[in-house]
Amino acid sequence: MTTAKIWALAACCLVAIYASYVAVRRVRSENQAFVGPATPVATGAKKSGPPLTEFTLTDQFGKPFDSDSLRGKVWVASFFFTNCPAVCWRLNQTLAAMQETDPHRDVRYVSITCDPDNDTPEALLKYAEHFKADPARWTFLTGPMDLLQRVGQDFFQISVEKGAHTDRACVVDRNGKVRGRFRLTEPDQVEMLKKLLDVVEAEEPEQSVAPVAVDEPAEEKSPETAASN
Repeated sequence: MTTAKIWALAACCLVAIYASYVAVRRVRSENQAFVGPATPVATGAKKSGPPLTEFTLTDQFGKPFDSDSLRGKVWVASFFFTNCPAVCWRLNQTLAAMQETDPHRDVRYVSITCDPDNDTPEALLKYAEHFKADPARWTFLTGPMDLLQRVGQDFFQISVEKGAHTDRACVVDRNGKVRGRFRLTEPDQVEMLKKLLDVVEAEEPEQSVAPVAVDEPAEEKSPETAASN
């Protein structure tokens, strides 16, 4: 076989390989266009209907807890789950310290689980006892997951997912308005939260003012997804 024929055969092989490559790319492109990019299932999507204005969940004693019982009170809300050994633990250590160092502060603490399958009232009671939670001031709540998700979104603009958490706590004034959100794993923000509590505690319900600014990036003003543990 002459050199010219060898080169011609090699060229034909290269052309065939390239044509096969192009064909495969075209098929993959067409399949992707048909199927579309992978999209996560929005398990925390809110049901249709107007936003919730009140809710009833179950406390650590297995009793119904109506949000209406917080009317006219200042309260601090947070989301957690009992099996979280890091962020949630530190979050609740901070709340426990606040409860201990400020026993006369007229503030309620409301901790809502995001893992209701595991965080039964019995599990919540054991968890509360570890942190020496005063049941008259600190309530742990559970309920159906879809309701917990709506509470997170409609009241606090936080997207609640099973077994997820955020280190933020929300300060709610006597009119039921969220006045600020703070990271309880950061000491400077804990101090900011305490200063805001001083302000809202001194207000009468009709004196409540517009929400104060907190040191959150602008992109976090929209509903946030709690970071997975």
